Amino acid sequence: MQQKPTIEIFSFGFKYFNDSPPDCDLRIDLRNKMKNPQSHLPKGAIGKDKIVIKTVLGSAENKKYIENLFNRLKLKITETNLDHYKIGIGCRSGIHRSVVITDHIAERLTKQGYMVKTEHINLKIE
Repeated sequence: MQQKPTIEIFSFGFKYFNDSPPDCDLRIDLRNKMKNPQSHLPKGAIGKDKIVIKTVLGSAENKKYIENLFNRLKLKITETNLDHYKIGIGCRSGIHRSVVITDHIAERLTKQGYMVKTEHINLKIE
């Protein structure tokens, strides 16, 4: 039986990379897939806060997109047959949507037996 690859998932903000994000095997751009929740959130809220998580994961439209994304990611990971797979998930600033989705996908992959490492490039937790 083949061993599952190690998965590295990182969140980032496109605005910090001039639309040319860090190197990865697969890049997910959330900017046109999910509405930016920023205007509906308390000032200073980030993707680790419960209100942001609830806002991003709560809508039926987002749930459907996330489920499709998760299934596509699993298929890509299996098809590529790599020992290490690096996924970049970006939104405009890298502190709301991409953080929530990175953590959500990582949690689900971990539950399925993958070794997963996450990083939030543009998230500053003081």
